[in-house]
Amino acid sequence: MTGFEFNPFDRFNNVMRQAFKSGAFWVACVSLTPATYGQVQQHELGETPTWEEAQQAFSQLNERHPRSTDFSSFGISDVGRPLNLFTIGPLDAPLKILVNNAIHPGEPCGVNASIEWATSILDSADLPNDVCIGIVPMYNVGGGLRRNCCTRANQNGPAEYGFRGNARNLDLNRDFIKCDSRNALAFNAMFTAFDPDIFVDTHTSNGADYPAEMTLISTQPNKLGGPLGSWLERVLIPELYAEMEQRGPAMVPYVYSLDETPDSGIKDFLETPRYSTGYAALHHSIGFTSEAHMLKPFDVRVAATRRFLETVLQCGIQHTDTLNALRTIQARAYSDAAEQPVKWELDTTAKDSLLFTGFSARHEWSNVSGERRLRYDREVTWTRYIPHLHSYKAQTTVRLPAAFIVPQAWRHVIERLEANGVESTRIPNDTTLVLEVAHIVEHKASPRPYEGHHYRSVTAVERKLEAVQLFAGDLVVSMNQPAARYLLETLSPEGVDSFLAWNFFDSALQQKEHFSSYVFEETAEILLQGDSALRKALQMTKKRLESDGVEMGGRGQLDFIYQRSKHAEGTSNRYPIFAIPSGQNVPFQ
Repeated sequence: MTGFEFNPFDRFNNVMRQAFKSGAFWVACVSLTPATYGQVQQHELGETPTWEEAQQAFSQLNERHPRSTDFSSFGISDVGRPLNLFTIGPLDAPLKILVNNAIHPGEPCGVNASIEWATSILDSADLPNDVCIGIVPMYNVGGGLRRNCCTRANQNGPAEYGFRGNARNLDLNRDFIKCDSRNALAFNAMFTAFDPDIFVDTHTSNGADYPAEMTLISTQPNKLGGPLGSWLERVLIPELYAEMEQRGPAMVPYVYSLDETPDSGIKDFLETPRYSTGYAALHHSIGFTSEAHMLKPFDVRVAATRRFLETVLQCGIQHTDTLNALRTIQARAYSDAAEQPVKWELDTTAKDSLLFTGFSARHEWSNVSGERRLRYDREVTWTRYIPHLHSYKAQTTVRLPAAFIVPQAWRHVIERLEANGVESTRIPNDTTLVLEVAHIVEHKASPRPYEGHHYRSVTAVERKLEAVQLFAGDLVVSMNQPAARYLLETLSPEGVDSFLAWNFFDSALQQKEHFSSYVFEETAEILLQGDSALRKALQMTKKRLESDGVEMGGRGQLDFIYQRSKHAEGTSNRYPIFAIPSGQNVPFQ
């Protein structure tokens, strides 16, 4: 595995657990204020627990209910503190729900709500049967330790909260594929082992002002696809909205406005695999991002988040059998398909309408900038149908291979595959196989770094069969396994959040051997004299460039000849992960 293990799946690091339970991680926690003051909840005082207080609250629940709960570390964060998981119920339960809190510690309503929710479940006589609830108290430990009052400038409380970036200043909700953080790599392994049917990531919104207390981002049904995606759209999402309306103020879809204000319409947010719920979809888990409204009082946001967690649990219990069956069908159908999408785009032709209540908005002159500014009037509301774009369609589709070949040299990739439960075998001896090789024809990297990377988009790939030298210890990864979707979307170079997109293979795109012009001149002349097709191709290329106003130049002409000669290395821009085409036998199984 990857240096950590997860209890209680018989894959736990005993040394870490003993240190955790012995108090080595709890030296700073023993005298801390608990998460409640008498009968008054912290959020009612406009406060949210520190990292230490949150751990203590769940530790105390575990001590009070040792037969029903577990509280253990599943890894170490970038700041050196443990990443902890609190569970209620048996880990082999038919329904498993995982809740992740404080991935952005400045949005802590889920921390308070989860403590209150778990306490209510455990202290009641209505402990759900056949359900396992997992709660990560505070995922972004490093950000949680950076307490401050003011970095969420547009947010209404609490008095103090954590910081968005982690100890490496990474946004952890962009890190689920690349796993630059220790947090994400540990979370990948925990998520795979826990295998939730439903995953909830708790947040606080940004953006427009409107009356709703809670908004929701779900795993995009079209992107999830198959029977599971269809059922999510037709059954589960409508039931969640209906139940939330019965429990309190109505929930609305996340307000991602088409223009400046919600009256222009909204569109659904596409959760690609870099995001938590997009990552969950790779494991055929349904994901929800709850977004409590930033301008509502903190106690209101906490209450709304708790209502949503209660609603998810209730709806999940009602549909346990259906959800289990659909996830199984979905996983099998995915591997059996001839091709699958790896990029999506908004379908602007599929426009629906949504009944929405908003605040009146107007523009007035700013006393600061002297320019026009937006102002919402909360005393004036409107209710009407607005455009709602909620459908996505495949933008790029790739064929499923029978297997991928992952050379052992790419150890950082292998580490992430292992964390996600990918099954593989090792090639026993050095060998040469005819494999499908992808050559990256067109690609572009962002000029500025994004989350520590110059994100690379691939727009053209050429695939052909070639003899490839392999070595003992290289990995054969069959697509006939539950992790097939994770494999296709991370190992296909065209994938929106593929390992290639996140610069894991940049060295493979670089030419290593070169020529000196004065030496290669004679060779180039000989090559041109003996190859009429090469001469014709060079002349046509020169003319085409000249028609576009581009001068090929002497070096350009020499390079044209060099790249079409035996001297070209042939491996630059060659994608280093190879494929066994569909329908062929997978060796070394």
